[in-house]
Amino acid sequence: MILGLTGGIGSGKSTVTRVFQELGATIFDADLIAKSYLESDIIKDEIDRKIEKGLFNRESGELNKKRLKEIVFSNRDMLTILNGIIHPKVVERYRELSVEYLNSDKVIIFDVPLLFETGIDNYCDKIIVVDIERDRQIERIKKRDNINIELIESIINSQMSSEERKKRADIIIDNNGTLEELHQKVESIYREIKKG
Repeated sequence: MILGLTGGIGSGKSTVTRVFQELGATIFDADLIAKSYLESDIIKDEIDRKIEKGLFNRESGELNKKRLKEIVFSNRDMLTILNGIIHPKVVERYRELSVEYLNSDKVIIFDVPLLFETGIDNYCDKIIVVDIERDRQIERIKKRDNINIELIESIINSQMSSEERKKRADIIIDNNGTLEELHQKVESIYREIKKG
């Protein structure tokens, strides 16, 4: 079974994914897939040309993620351009994976922040949304990414609303409690899915 897993930035999606993996699920992480494409010189050149020159350190190949976030989340056109460079490749990879794992008896997780926006939900049997209160979300992002509130708000506002995601979910994981409670919820969902 292929499960699409999504949620807003800072919702705890990575923790949920890790628990699923510990329980035996196979994970395909959109951020890692996108990162692998960002290592291509062709993509780096396209980002240099279309977004801003010098975002990649040409010696280490390292991307200045903080600067990229500042650019694309303060200018919707730039975000559209970046998504146009990366998303088609990521979507195609998930399409290939959905064919490869069609009718698999394994639990496959497609961990995709923009699951609905990219249409990758169409390749999933069920959708899980990790949800969190906005204040907690902002606090987590601030701690984790060390970025200012304005940028955090811009990133959250650029994503699908929590209400819309929940409307389209088959399973909602509320992540406003403790880490232990989150683990229990994920384990319970995994057991139900394995039962069929």
